[in-house]
Amino acid sequence: MRLIFWLYLLVKRQLKNPVIIAFIVMMPIIAGIITNVSSLNRVERPRVGIVMQDDDACAVMTKNYLINGDYSVDFYEAESAEALERDIEDNGTECGYIIGRNLTEKLDSGQYDGVVKLLICRSDFVSSMTNEIFFSAMFKAYSPEIAINYVKSVKAFEKHAVRAEEKIREGYAEYLAGDETFKIEFKILDSTDSGEMEKLEDKTGTFPVRPILMILVYIAGLFGIVQYYIDAGKGAFITLPKSYRIVGKPLYALIGSLLFAVSVVITLAVTGELQGASDIFKMCIYVAAVTVFAWIVATVVRSESGMIALIPVLLIACLILCPVFINITVYLPFTKYLRAVLLPWYMM
Repeated sequence: MRLIFWLYLLVKRQLKNPVIIAFIVMMPIIAGIITNVSSLNRVERPRVGIVMQDDDACAVMTKNYLINGDYSVDFYEAESAEALERDIEDNGTECGYIIGRNLTEKLDSGQYDGVVKLLICRSDFVSSMTNEIFFSAMFKAYSPEIAINYVKSVKAFEKHAVRAEEKIREGYAEYLAGDETFKIEFKILDSTDSGEMEKLEDKTGTFPVRPILMILVYIAGLFGIVQYYIDAGKGAFITLPKSYRIVGKPLYALIGSLLFAVSVVITLAVTGELQGASDIFKMCIYVAAVTVFAWIVATVVRSESGMIALIPVLLIACLILCPVFINITVYLPFTKYLRAVLLPWYMM
């Protein structure tokens, strides 16, 4: 009974800590705001401008492919080169392309200098990506002309040049209807110890809410040990029996991780990521595992300063080795053995 009362006092004390309360209360509130405010969830794609200096057929087709295509950037037609420059200077546009006059004629003659001018202000990364998209669209627009020019240069086709051109354009019609010059599908596989191949999970692409929250529960349990050492240094356990001092370490870790776990469950419910009773059950097991782990660490690290030095190391290890922002095992397969000792990994 006295142990339960002591547990009650410790929980009550933690709930009076403004920093802890701020974390526990603000996590679901911030998650609710981010989830329900559409403007915060909308991801704006980079904008890329296009300017044509004449109505060349190949240039018009290139522009139409880009504007109407489904790409990771938004292409639009700017009114003029000056307007495009202003858009880029105002940071509303990442980069832009100015298509010179007589594009088809210059491509036919092999005069490529000055055919297309790239304007860029900020992002070399975006332009390196859009260069591939732009020139693939221009290739789609110009590729029938390559075949037609070849037919016209071969004497064997002289009598049937008109008919051959019709057939070539018909043959390209289906190809040119697509939004892509070609498509490559990547599947990254990892060999397991049994020799079988399994697909590596890709956890990137959206903000990693669940992984971050699980790491917070993990760190909260470890900070419970720090709080234990602080209280022990102040003589808080002098009047208590030895059994209380023994059970103190896991109890402090349990309180820290449990309070954050309750907030995490509420946060996952608010964001729609809570998978019913199964997630709640897993969270209970996770809190118990964090408590035991913190207790084991505390048997080795016997000081407040030691725990404070260790916690950032474990935090960085979780962020790097666990698939929070990037799955590092794709590049360094041996790291999967290192992350196996990190508890947050099992909840991601």
